[in-house]
Amino acid sequence: MRAAEALLEQGQWQAALDLLQAGNREQPLASLQQRIMDLRIRAGRERPQNPPAAALAAVHESPRLVSGEIPEIPAAELSAQRLYDAIHGCGAAIVRGLLAPERAADLRALIDRVVTARRQPDRAPPCEEAAAWYVRSDEVRGAPAQFFASPDEPVSDSSSIWVADSPRVACELLDLYASLGLPELLHTYFGEPARLSVKKWVLRKIAPKPEGDAGWHQDGRFLGEDIQTVNLWLALSDCGGSAPAPGMDLVIDGRREIHPTGTDGAWFDWTVGPERVARVASGCGITQPRFAAGDALFFDHFNLHRTAFEPHHTAVRYAIESWFFAASSAPLKQQPILL
Repeated sequence: MRAAEALLEQGQWQAALDLLQAGNREQPLASLQQRIMDLRIRAGRERPQNPPAAALAAVHESPRLVSGEIPEIPAAELSAQRLYDAIHGCGAAIVRGLLAPERAADLRALIDRVVTARRQPDRAPPCEEAAAWYVRSDEVRGAPAQFFASPDEPVSDSSSIWVADSPRVACELLDLYASLGLPELLHTYFGEPARLSVKKWVLRKIAPKPEGDAGWHQDGRFLGEDIQTVNLWLALSDCGGSAPAPGMDLVIDGRREIHPTGTDGAWFDWTVGPERVARVASGCGITQPRFAAGDALFFDHFNLHRTAFEPHHTAVRYAIESWFFAASSAPLKQQPILL
């Protein structure tokens, strides 16, 4: 598209990408999807000016604390202020029905298609004329994500794939986020534009582990503390609580603190030990919410959580995890992506 290329020559990344994204909606092409992802990753490397401190200070009032439970916000009432209150007051927010069940089912099917393209390319080509299902961008630095199950395991087993490795799905999700108003909401929340990232934008298909256990952790342990983040964890399956698929255990705590790891009975050097978790949770509690397909959980890098495996879990859990960063402090090692 000549108009988009002209804008790129002028350094107008966002305007150019808006045109390319619109072109892909009108006529999906694998080559265009790959071009969009290449450019978004390249643009994400450009560090914007830090926003004025006064602008950030004026964005939010002090959080209105809610104790004893994770606040639930109706999708129609989601705002930057309510999100800020929930995350800074209790550590997280639940938004029921952010997506319709039918839309969640469509996204589950897309994840299955990407998994098959990655696992069985002879059965489902990674790239077709209208869709780049599993294509690594030349702009991605470092090795592929190491989450993926080994090739000899069945397709239904656990899989985690970077969204950036599926330009077809990435373009779909970017359109979805725009339709939900997330770029504007996050701009208000951060006081500046948001970024995604290669390493923290993930399609998840998690097999049940009735006898399994997962480590308690905070993403700030890996990402750092001097940043602003919001994670959108979008449930695409009925999961958590008494549901047949694993959910999430969350400490109800909005404190801005990264806890020591590798101590207090921790299994690994990157996890928070169960003894410390018990002490932290003694005054606030732990919850395992039940999610329907289309429900969303928002939290940030201070949230203490883990995947919850229970004996009654027999079903695969589908979810999409999208970490958003304030543009000026997005960790470069996470490979920021222009939203």
